[in-house]
Amino acid sequence: MAFNVSFSNTIPFNDPKYRSIFIKFSGDLLVESDDPNYLVPGSETTVKYVADMANYSIGRTLINMGPVRYKELSTKFGEFVNVIASDLKSRQITLVGASFDPVEPDEASKIRIKRQEETERLVNDPAAMAAKMQEAQAQAAAQAAQVTAQAAQVTAQAAPVQASPVAAQTSPVASQAAAASSEPQLMKYCARCGTLASGSKFCTNCGSSLIRKT
Repeated sequence: MAFNVSFSNTIPFNDPKYRSIFIKFSGDLLVESDDPNYLVPGSETTVKYVADMANYSIGRTLINMGPVRYKELSTKFGEFVNVIASDLKSRQITLVGASFDPVEPDEASKIRIKRQEETERLVNDPAAMAAKMQEAQAQAAAQAAQVTAQAAQVTAQAAPVQASPVAAQTSPVASQAAAASSEPQLMKYCARCGTLASGSKFCTNCGSSLIRKT
């Protein structure tokens, strides 16, 4: 009885152009167990066993394939199928049919490939490279200006606060109060003869001092 097995794996691959990248292999296999008592058709154990064998066979095929670009791997599916069928048959499993999804790099490898292709395009196009350099210089200048503005703002916030000239001046009212407090206090009546004080510092009758002693 034939049953389906899905397989998927991300395998390191040495591409002649992009060097060390990772590519994703996935697909489906239709297989039959030559010994149903040992490998029960469709059981979880058998399905995992077949999927692991498929991934192992694909990795082994890549190692023995030689210098092939990852974009050319889709033309090599026949070789993968032959190796998978041979490896499964040696373990009492017959490969009835196989299908592969498109082979593609993983996300990190895609980003690196895109950067490399962009660099190659700039090298081959001087005008594009000059525009890219101008863009990079403009970005660097903008960042430098932003850093300078931030530094100036921090310096301004950290500067000591100077006293206001207006606040430093003494108000007229305060000056008058200070002057008044420095003037001697006079008694209303002479302590010696009882004569009413006329506003002077000495009694007009007996000449005694009218300054109040504190």
